[in-house]
Amino acid sequence: MKKKVIILGAGISGLTTAWYLSQTHLPLDIVILEKSARLGGLIHTDHTTGFHFEKGPRTFAVQKCPAIMRLIAELGMQEDVIWSEARPHHRYLWHEGELQRFPTNPISFLLSPLTKGFIRAILSEWKQPVKVGDETVWEFVLRRFNYDVARLFFDPMVVGIFGGDVRHISMRSCFPKLKAWEETYGSLTKGFYHRIKEKRKEPKYSQDVEGVPMSAIFSFRLGIEQLPQSIMSQIPASIQYNHTVEDVSFEGSQVLVKTDKEQLTADYLFCCLPVKEAGNLFERHIPEISKEFAKVPSASIAVVNFGYDANVLPLQGFGYLTPTYAYEEILGVVFDSSVFPRHNCKDQETRLTIKLRDSGLSEEKYVDAALRGIRRHLGISARPKSISFKYVPLAIPQFGVGHLEKMLDLKNRFSQQLPNCHLVGNYLQGVSVDACVARAKEAVQEWLPTFSGG
Repeated sequence: MKKKVIILGAGISGLTTAWYLSQTHLPLDIVILEKSARLGGLIHTDHTTGFHFEKGPRTFAVQKCPAIMRLIAELGMQEDVIWSEARPHHRYLWHEGELQRFPTNPISFLLSPLTKGFIRAILSEWKQPVKVGDETVWEFVLRRFNYDVARLFFDPMVVGIFGGDVRHISMRSCFPKLKAWEETYGSLTKGFYHRIKEKRKEPKYSQDVEGVPMSAIFSFRLGIEQLPQSIMSQIPASIQYNHTVEDVSFEGSQVLVKTDKEQLTADYLFCCLPVKEAGNLFERHIPEISKEFAKVPSASIAVVNFGYDANVLPLQGFGYLTPTYAYEEILGVVFDSSVFPRHNCKDQETRLTIKLRDSGLSEEKYVDAALRGIRRHLGISARPKSISFKYVPLAIPQFGVGHLEKMLDLKNRFSQQLPNCHLVGNYLQGVSVDACVARAKEAVQEWLPTFSGG
C-alpha cells in the first residue's frame, strides 16, 4: 500500500524534494500543492515578448554548483547545458560617476583605482589576529582589510547576490570559504595561496557533465526554467495549482492539510514554503519555533528586463554593480545578450536585466528608474523594444550573525516535535538554487529512516 506524501510548494525546493523521493523507489503517492498557476517559484524564464528574459536566477557557476551538476546528470540533461562563450566577461563597478572595470590580472590589479586600498591591506592582512565565530561581513572585512575593501568590493557583492546590507549579513553564512580560511590558515592570503595549490590538482572539467569546464558559467538551451520543467516531466507526482494552504493539523499519525479548495490527508509532509509562510502555518503547533522563523527578515526583488533590436551596449562584459554609498536606484545590471548570445533571438539584439532597490514604487516608476539609470551609467537613451517587470516581495531571506546555527537548531527541534513533517527551503542552508537542491536531497535522506511501509 502506498504512503501519501504532500509537498507544499512547487519551487525548486519542492520539485527536487519530489525528485529525490522518487529516487528511493519506495511505494509513494506524491502530491505537490502550489498556490500559483505555474511551477518553478523564483525560477522563471519568459519567452512571450520576443526576447529571452530571465526573471529570476539566470546563471550557474559550475564550481559553485555541485548539487545542480549532479542533478543535471541524474535527469539526463547534459545535452541541454550551454555555457557562456570563452570571451572576457568583465565585471564593472559604478564608482565616482563612471563604470570601473574590476581587475582580471596582476597588472590591472596594481593599476586599478578600485584596488588602491586593497593592495595596502593585503601587505598586512596576514598579520591580523584570528577571530573564531561568526560576525557581519562588514566587521570581518574591516578587521582583516580596511574600509575601502569593505565598501568597494564586499558591499556591492552583498547587495548584488543577497540584496542585503553588508553591515548585517553573516560572514559565515554568505562567504563561508573566506571565514574558513581565516580559522584554518590564520589569514585569507595564506588561505588563497593554499587554494591555488589545491586547484592545480583538481579536474579542469566537470565530473558530472562532460565537456563543461569547472570555470564555466552555464544555463540551459531553453533557459533556467528548463531545470524545474525537466524535473516535473520525470517525477511520478501530481501537482495541484492554485491551492493556497490555510492550515495543517494532525490526527493520529496522519497529517491533515487544508487548502482554500479542499482538505487532504497524508502520511508525511514536506514544507517547502518561504520562511514566514512556514512559521505561520505551524504557529499553533510549535509557537516558539514559529516566532523565530517570523524574526528572519527577507528582502524583496524588483527586476526589469529590457530588450532592444540592436546592439546598444557601449561595452561588453557580464554586467555591473553599484555600491550602497553611491545611493543609486539601480543595484546592478546583467548584460544577458553578452553573457549568453545563444539565447539571442535576433542577429543584433541587446538584453539587459536591471535589479532595482526596493522602494515601494509602481511598475511604471520602477521602469522609469531603470531607464534613467542605464542612460546615466551606459549612455543608452533608446527606448527598449520590449519591457518586462517582476516584483517578488520577501524573496530572499537575510542571514544575520549566527543564522545557520540557529536554523539548524530550529530544524532539529521541529523534527522532534513534528516527526512526520520536514522542512526544506532557502532559509535553512543558503539562498542559492544549489543550496536548495542540496537541502532537498538531505531532507529526503533524513526522512528515509522514518519511513514505515504498509
